[in-house]
Amino acid sequence: MSKVVALCLCLWACSPKPTGIFAPLGDIRPPAVLDAGQTDSQSFTILFDEDVLPVISSYAFDPSDISVTPNAEGPVLKLTLNPEAEPGIDCSLSGEVKDTSGNSTRFLFGFVGYNASPARLRLNEVQPGKNTAASNFHRDYIELLTEEPGNLGGIQLQWSSSVKLISYTFPPCLVQAGELIVLHCSPEGIPEEVDESDTDVSLSGGVDSSPEGRDFWSDAGVIPDGTGIIVLRCRAGAPVEDGLFFAEQGKTGELDSTKIAGLLDEMVAQGVWGCSDPPLWEDALLWKASSSKPLHSSGTALNGRDRWFVGDSGSQSPGFVDPKKPSSKSVKKSGSSK
Repeated sequence: MSKVVALCLCLWACSPKPTGIFAPLGDIRPPAVLDAGQTDSQSFTILFDEDVLPVISSYAFDPSDISVTPNAEGPVLKLTLNPEAEPGIDCSLSGEVKDTSGNSTRFLFGFVGYNASPARLRLNEVQPGKNTAASNFHRDYIELLTEEPGNLGGIQLQWSSSVKLISYTFPPCLVQAGELIVLHCSPEGIPEEVDESDTDVSLSGGVDSSPEGRDFWSDAGVIPDGTGIIVLRCRAGAPVEDGLFFAEQGKTGELDSTKIAGLLDEMVAQGVWGCSDPPLWEDALLWKASSSKPLHSSGTALNGRDRWFVGDSGSQSPGFVDPKKPSSKSVKKSGSSK
């Protein structure tokens, strides 16, 4: 860019006529990326604003055991991955293209491996705030029920307060229908807090770890204590498949949080949550915020707030289907193991 600016300034100074600066200079603008991403597990596609040619020696992929073969057709660059990236793993792709005038563009993309067979999940229980009481020791978690088998890799959960949006992406993990997955959102950072992505679901320890459900741990950020929203997607950028909108009692009137409103609009568009027009705080599951009371799904076919209710104090049951019968095994003290 600096060379282009210098050239323009030179032309202005040397031209005998002011109109000289408008003389054709040829194509000096590099190709620009319009869109990019995976639509299957075997390739990555980039759309440019003009026809491009790949610079063959420039391509690199991480993990390094995956090779990349570029092929351009007009403005579309398709990169074939061999072998395909495992669903949900972190990937990076770099390379270079040039146009017919020799202008080049280098790029670097980070993404997760495409999941062609994501498990179908639904939100089942949420603990929005941690409780450090000795008799009722729990920390933030989101529990999900597997409705159809598949791979968790790349499935995304997002939760937001009025000021902060947080995202979490599951690693590769094959699950069966009926399995419960517990994402712990306020870990203590102890060694026992390990993701149960293999066959052993009793591997993890720590607060609220479950000997029956699959435990995963995220340090991305806590769930909002009293007012917030949670959405579930099969992959980043995909339509919302399930969600929960909750707010403290006493909040009334038109929704005035752009972060919550953006996710709520997506939920409404997919029929996940019913709302007024314009959306109101009263459209949420209203509750008296409590760190001792979780939010439960009724397990019915209903959508929106009609499917949810505020549980009794102490009814937390991460990893167990019935919220009315929490097992003492589901409550783990700091640093404990199974």
